[in-house]
Amino acid sequence: MKQYQAEIANNPAVEMIHVSLDRDKKAAETWAAKEGFPWPTVMMDKLNEGGFEDYMPRAVPNYKLLSKDGKIVAEGKGEVFAKAAELTKEET
Repeated sequence: MKQYQAEIANNPAVEMIHVSLDRDKKAAETWAAKEGFPWPTVMMDKLNEGGFEDYMPRAVPNYKLLSKDGKIVAEGKGEVFAKAAELTKEET
């Protein structure tokens, strides 16, 4: 959360979502709220319905940075935050 606040929260070029592998939406949203996630929670079945199966995580946590056209730009926490930092510099 600290890294998100420092590097992404104020960057209009980057938006995060939480994809929950939990089957219980209320439990997933309760957990995300307890963790203080300011981004939306999307349930796994909604990814499938929307045609986003390719983005399904195989393990958690999982980080992917997507372009506006849906291409994976970076994967893994380090790469995602590094690329987000580049986008922040481009915005300023």
